[in-house]
Amino acid sequence: MLSSGTFTAKLIKKSKVSRDAYSFYFERSPAFQFLPGQYIKMTLNIENPDERGNSRFFSIASSPTEKDFMMITTRIIQSSFKKTMAELKQGDEVSIRGPYGTFTLDETEVRPLAFLAGGIGITPFRNMSVYASHKKLKNKMTLFASYSTFQDAIFYEELKSIAQDNFKFIVTITKPDPDWKGETGRIDIEKIKKHIENPQESVYYIAGPESMAQSMSEIVKSMGISENQLKIESFPGY
Repeated sequence: MLSSGTFTAKLIKKSKVSRDAYSFYFERSPAFQFLPGQYIKMTLNIENPDERGNSRFFSIASSPTEKDFMMITTRIIQSSFKKTMAELKQGDEVSIRGPYGTFTLDETEVRPLAFLAGGIGITPFRNMSVYASHKKLKNKMTLFASYSTFQDAIFYEELKSIAQDNFKFIVTITKPDPDWKGETGRIDIEKIKKHIENPQESVYYIAGPESMAQSMSEIVKSMGISENQLKIESFPGY
């Protein structure tokens, strides 16, 4: 586990990636090292913070191999923190502490890996998937991502572009447009068995809102998957 520390980071740029989600790119010091799947704590200078205060935790969406920046991606809603975040301009500094977390990619794992993401829970898996692609890892990986609409499908084009023999990217839409040709509905046992060769032997990583993480955990356990085949990261409210 890497040790955590506190530092300031300047915003390089921000970009809108869905109807209500943005990616924020910060300068990355060579001293800041992290593992695929870890997260950070960000603190902003807010004059009148709400009851949750002036800090939030965010998964790191960028890979450790992307040396020039650190990226976080989040939904922007009407909390004092998120409104302040949305108003950040190029060159503005934020306080960051980290990295934290044990929800990390195990490169030594020989069993197939199944990633189950709900909405913004895709962020740690973007990190892991890009890392695996850059490192040319041989692990068999299948990433399932569930979104309400296709317009919410952040990282879709990028993750599709790195899909290959040992990395499959499956998107399912719960409120599809008529022209959507992919999977529909929530992630379920049928979809898991359809797209994973050895579902009973796989290790499952689950990330998303707490309700989604809990329901996915129950689904996977109902398949007879043991606790040592499960890694779960649930995201608190925004």
